Amino acid sequence: MRSETEAKIRNVRKFGRYARAIAAVSAALVLLFMVFIWGAILAGPWAPGGGPKIGIGAYIVTGDHLLGAPIKAWSLIVVTVMLGITAWILFQLHLLFNELAVGSIYAKPTVWHLRQVGLWSMAAAVIQLILPPLSFALAEIGYLDRALLTAVDSERRGNALSFGPVFGGFITASMILLASWIMDVGRETAEDAEAMRREADLVI
Repeated sequence: MRSETEAKIRNVRKFGRYARAIAAVSAALVLLFMVFIWGAILAGPWAPGGGPKIGIGAYIVTGDHLLGAPIKAWSLIVVTVMLGITAWILFQLHLLFNELAVGSIYAKPTVWHLRQVGLWSMAAAVIQLILPPLSFALAEIGYLDRALLTAVDSERRGNALSFGPVFGGFITASMILLASWIMDVGRETAEDAEAMRREADLVI
């Protein structure tokens, strides 16, 4: 192996060691934040006139409007699903970076973890797409009290607990899945080339 290649691999392993720690800490922080939001929802109403604003699709719920079991239950479901997926993606990134830290670059586990990041990112984008009409339907049938809801269009979205642009999520997930596919093809090509080299050595 060329010295330049060895240097690059060392850099990848060094990056992996730092990145896996950052991903693990980030996943833990997301889980702690989710527990905090659970407590805020279950204890509501709180922080009258302020507090975090929770995006539940087509609507926003503020701390002083967390009244009644239905709106609390739906807020818990939305927060748990979205932050749970976020934490799981970060955990998969931790495992991916751990593979890189040990020098496993074009390997099945590395490709698998990268693919998991792409698939769960795609799932998050799909949920973001169906969440607004679903929340709207729950309000229409009376499960959610409209008096406690604020339409997203009437608020600045940046003040809400939101989860990113829907289409941006689809593009990001698609690019990650494409990268995992290319890595898998590269891995198989490298394995085939190594097998052919070994067969040639045996013939000689």
